[in-house]
Amino acid sequence: MSDHLEMGELAESLKNYLNTNIELLKLELTERCSVIGASLLSNLLVVLIVVLFAFFGSLWFGFYLSDLLGDSYSGFAIIAGFYLILGIVLILGKNKFLESPLRDKIIQKVLNKKEEKRPKI
Repeated sequence: MSDHLEMGELAESLKNYLNTNIELLKLELTERCSVIGASLLSNLLVVLIVVLFAFFGSLWFGFYLSDLLGDSYSGFAIIAGFYLILGIVLILGKNKFLESPLRDKIIQKVLNKKEEKRPKI
């Protein structure tokens, strides 16, 4: 009867241990998701502001160049050419300039918690 009681206690301890680990996993997952989500939203806000600045700055610079050149289209053609060259550079260097840094940043955010727990060697 003593063995049966110990097995019951062992089963109950194992059940509590598993429930605690599941709860800990949920909390860690929630924390990581909230960090990644907050980072994503804040980065999107910064990108939106930069895009708006670039858009209105381009309009201003297009009008300014057009005024300097004495017609209503040359300044905008120059700005469009600049964006065409920038687009070509980004397409050709997409992996080096966009995909790799973004992938590395996402991996760093996801694994950030694990790196903090690792002992220093």
